[in-house]
Amino acid sequence: MKSRKVLALAAATALSLGVFPHFTNAVSDRDIQEKRDAINNIRSKQSAVQEKINDANQEIQKLQSKQKELSEEIKKLDLAVEETSGKIRNLSADIQQTEQDIETLKREIAEVQARIEKRNEILKERVRSLQESGGVISYLEVLLGAQSFSDFIDRMSAVTTIFEADKQIIREQQADKALKEKKEKELTDKLNSLQANLKELEQLKQTLNEQMKQKNQLMAHLKQQEQEHHDKKMALAEEQELLRKQEAAMKYQLQQLMEKKRAEEEAKRRAAARHTYSSGNESAPSESENSSGGSSSRDTSNVPPVTSGAFMKPANGPITSGFGYRSFDGGEFHAGIDIGKTAAVVPVVAAADGYVFRSYLSSSYGNVIFITHVINGQVYTTVYAHLDARLVGEGQTVRKGQVIGYMGNTGHSTGPHLHFELHRGAWNPAKSNAVNPLDYIN
Repeated sequence: MKSRKVLALAAATALSLGVFPHFTNAVSDRDIQEKRDAINNIRSKQSAVQEKINDANQEIQKLQSKQKELSEEIKKLDLAVEETSGKIRNLSADIQQTEQDIETLKREIAEVQARIEKRNEILKERVRSLQESGGVISYLEVLLGAQSFSDFIDRMSAVTTIFEADKQIIREQQADKALKEKKEKELTDKLNSLQANLKELEQLKQTLNEQMKQKNQLMAHLKQQEQEHHDKKMALAEEQELLRKQEAAMKYQLQQLMEKKRAEEEAKRRAAARHTYSSGNESAPSESENSSGGSSSRDTSNVPPVTSGAFMKPANGPITSGFGYRSFDGGEFHAGIDIGKTAAVVPVVAAADGYVFRSYLSSSYGNVIFITHVINGQVYTTVYAHLDARLVGEGQTVRKGQVIGYMGNTGHSTGPHLHFELHRGAWNPAKSNAVNPLDYIN
């Protein structure tokens, strides 16, 4: 009876180990403390992320305030541009009226010019007559040829009339020429003034439009900065959620460690009390029974075989991109490996026994699964990204080789493949813990 109790206790201890089958050795206080330290480290990171989120919120508020100030300036510029445009329209109308006045003046000038030319012909005729008759001497002959004093008076009056007619023609000629010059100069000056004002206002409008362009560019820049801060905030929120899930996973693992240690201590205490401790025959079921990865219950078509070693290849297919810096995309660091898709349906399996602490649709990773593992006391994290579908959820324990999803092309992906990451420790956005998976896969 006592022997059966001891066996039952040993079996319970073995079952507690089955949740995390890697703990083959007895749990030490150091193991528990390391797990607690890891939890505190994650909490510290969460606090740092929250501070970054607060900073991002403050930056967004500052940018929004600047945008509000710029909006008021742009409204003032809009009014100035509208006023300038109105002046330009008025000046354009004045110029159009002036152009019509010039056309009218051209017709009037043409009439005056016709009169001037007609007078010119009369004056030319008078000059020819004077030349043919001897000029002034002819007039004297007319006067001296008078037969009487009254005839002299009549002849004098006639000559005076002729002189006055000639002088009137000349005065009218001069007046028409002066009128023509005056009107031409007046309208030319007015047109030049209006054109100068129009040019000045057009330059002013161009200046205001340049200012508007600069303000709009600045506003677009501020909006871009705001969007970048929003994106950063979203990324930080995603990181914060990931850290929260990691903390929960660590707490779960810590609980399993503590329960295992309590079970070990209880088994030792009872065994010592009954003096029935045995070192070989009363052990838990063989570890090999727990490391099969549940292969009997999963679909084995196109599923990679479970291999020895800490980790196995998570999917069948060629390695299309390795770990490290890549030259084709500007030297970006590739924190994992890419496995190409060579079949219509390619299952993805867990690379090792572990605990799913994050399973969701990410904007960058697409459908992604994060699994934490504890192997020989060391914490590892594996990431399976761009999945077409996820078959496991958060809080679920998985076994090595268990199908957890299917290869796809979701998120920031240029083609169907599996992006697989392995981190020695917890995952972080900087991916400073990332290691080359090929160094760990048999």
